[in-house]
Amino acid sequence: MKSSLLGIVVLAAAAVGACNTVAPDQSVVLDATKLEVPATIPAGSPLTVVLTVATGGCKTFDRIDIERDAAGAALTPWGKDAAKGEKNVSCPADIVETPHSIRLDPPFLSPFMVMVPRVGTDPLMATVQIQ
Repeated sequence: MKSSLLGIVVLAAAAVGACNTVAPDQSVVLDATKLEVPATIPAGSPLTVVLTVATGGCKTFDRIDIERDAAGAALTPWGKDAAKGEKNVSCPADIVETPHSIRLDPPFLSPFMVMVPRVGTDPLMATVQIQ
């Protein structure tokens, strides 16, 4: 009994020690290069949006955050930058653009606006008419 309890305590201590709580936050907003939406959709139908996100070098894709209401949606692509907060990191020059489909369900007001904020440049914006 004592040896199994000791084993659990050692495993728990090892797991806590493996976490680096002072590691830099490497989260970044990724560059969105293209936003595709249909010009119109029927009322009551879902809307499929295609957002093309650039990764590569030291940047990898994580997720797309969606903030929305009936009038519009804001899509923010997030990733990790392995070079952020690090020194002497060499990143390859392999930029890859990957499309990501996002399904948004009704309700929608017409027109419905889709916006993608971007760092250091104007946002991508598109309008969908609901018929």
